[in-house]
Amino acid sequence: MLRHLVEYALLRFLLAVFRPFPLSFLAGFGRGFGRFLFALGLRKKVVLTNLNIAFGAEKSAAEIERIAKDAYEQIGSQLFEFLMLYRVKPRDLSRFVTLEGAELITQALKQNKGALLAGNHFGHWELLSAAINTLGHPFYGYVGKQYNPFVDRFINRLRAKFGMQVIRKSKRATKEMLAALKKNQVLGILGDLNVPKQDLFVDLFGLKAAIGEGLATFVVKGNRPLFFIWIHRTGPLTHAGHIEPLDYQPLLTGEKTKDVQAVAQLIVNRLEENIKAYPNHYFWFNRRFKTRPEEEKALGAQIYDKMD
Repeated sequence: MLRHLVEYALLRFLLAVFRPFPLSFLAGFGRGFGRFLFALGLRKKVVLTNLNIAFGAEKSAAEIERIAKDAYEQIGSQLFEFLMLYRVKPRDLSRFVTLEGAELITQALKQNKGALLAGNHFGHWELLSAAINTLGHPFYGYVGKQYNPFVDRFINRLRAKFGMQVIRKSKRATKEMLAALKKNQVLGILGDLNVPKQDLFVDLFGLKAAIGEGLATFVVKGNRPLFFIWIHRTGPLTHAGHIEPLDYQPLLTGEKTKDVQAVAQLIVNRLEENIKAYPNHYFWFNRRFKTRPEEEKALGAQIYDKMD
């Protein structure tokens, strides 16, 4: 508990220290902070391993190292830009993010089935969520729980400031998400990080990657509108968000297990396209390939178990 209090006190200290500075200062400072973390080597082995899985066959070691450094700079900027949201009013978000495809959600809700947004830890995902919150439709976001309860409450208060209805990871989460969809609301799920279960695997950069089956199941069982959402940086403090419909109907066979697999793979294929286009935008710090299918258990140990 003492550690949690110290971490939260540090967060509040940072907010106070940077409050007098212009917002333009934060992005540059964040890039420098990212370079510091890169030099420190924090999770660098994990990042380089993931990048080699994705690009090792086509890029040199120097190129992969450059992407890794850029990814650290991006995540550093995002961290301080996220703190920036503490000072930004919802009506001023358009200064920092544009949103393409917002009208598609309005059209989809006319089906009265709700709408599912497949998000990922790509680009400034928190800023994208904040922008979607301001569209005028009740927006529910399924979120994990931070290990520090004080920081967790701070982040969720910041999300709520822009209108997000937070659904926390819990035993009740599935019922809460279904309830939101049945009320014809918008539900967003970031489902691209490794999960410890071995229920569903998709192909990602030539390797099997474990994925939660909840999002794809909601889509298939309810025949609900599905959108892929993503965001990329256009400047030091500016970003462009995108809402794209995913047409999964041609993939359906009527067999639930196969259909859930097909929808999950469709989402991951779209994510892989984005990662290839903007490799420094992805969150490479997660042990994405740690969970292995039963026949590949030893491979999981070889990939990550001896790392930091």
